[in-house]
Amino acid sequence: MAPTEHALKTKPYRYYIAYLLRDLSVGTKFTPSELHITILPWFALETDEKTFIDWFYKHFDGVQRFDAMVGEPRMFGPKKDVPVNIIEPRTQFLKLHELALSWFGELGARWAERDPYVGDDYKPHVAQRRGFVLTEAEKFRVSHLVLIRATRREDHMRQVAAKAIFHE
Repeated sequence: MAPTEHALKTKPYRYYIAYLLRDLSVGTKFTPSELHITILPWFALETDEKTFIDWFYKHFDGVQRFDAMVGEPRMFGPKKDVPVNIIEPRTQFLKLHELALSWFGELGARWAERDPYVGDDYKPHVAQRRGFVLTEAEKFRVSHLVLIRATRREDHMRQVAAKAIFHE
């Protein structure tokens, strides 16, 4: 079966869902160093982007805002060489992660990385970056989620493709 014109539009891209610590508008471009908490790691769409964006807004617009806190520092990655801070409350982020996972196969998505950290392997965290200092016990309000788009041929730029606003 030949792909539709819409499906071809997503072919050059990969996506992820995250909370950005800095509030960016739809269409804003940014670099990988932007602090974020991944909700769903890199994936590719086998459907048109509009269908997925409609699903994204339907399920994430209107989620209740919640307070989060920067937790203990740890080392992540296969070599345990990536400094991160765990983010609490883990249960709130797990709910968002599980909601995102619930549609994954249905909407024509597939993982864009070999071993995604999902399900039991998912641990909400923020990677530490040079020039960005997070303090343990620092609090912030989680008020939105974004769908982020990037080219499959890495150009080191990301773009906010959609932004779901949480309610009070």
